[in-house]
Amino acid sequence: MTVSDPDRMIIGVASGVVTLTDLIEFARGIVSAGKLHYRKIVDVSAGTLGFTPEELVAFGELVRAARGDKPRGALAIVTRRGDLARLFADQLAGGDRPAKVFASIHEARRWLATNPHGIGE
Repeated sequence: MTVSDPDRMIIGVASGVVTLTDLIEFARGIVSAGKLHYRKIVDVSAGTLGFTPEELVAFGELVRAARGDKPRGALAIVTRRGDLARLFADQLAGGDRPAKVFASIHEARRWLATNPHGIGE
């Protein structure tokens, strides 16, 4: 996980097998750093998913519930396998958080450039 305070952006890049524990630790790192409102790029294009769709949906429900009334920055997911990522993005999107899936990090960066530089600090 890389945090850019000037850009108000977090970039997470996965490699190898990505487990549910990895996702939980990534989310905990964002929350403990107090950067929930930053825009995020999560690049899992080089990783292999080590969890089921049901586990991902359960994780998404926990993320939505845990945020409470705190604002969230836009989320761009970069992957070669879009179905599961779209499921997760659709689950987290809405309200104050746009979320979208991309085939390249360059597309994700362009899209995030159209979103606020960190929402509601």
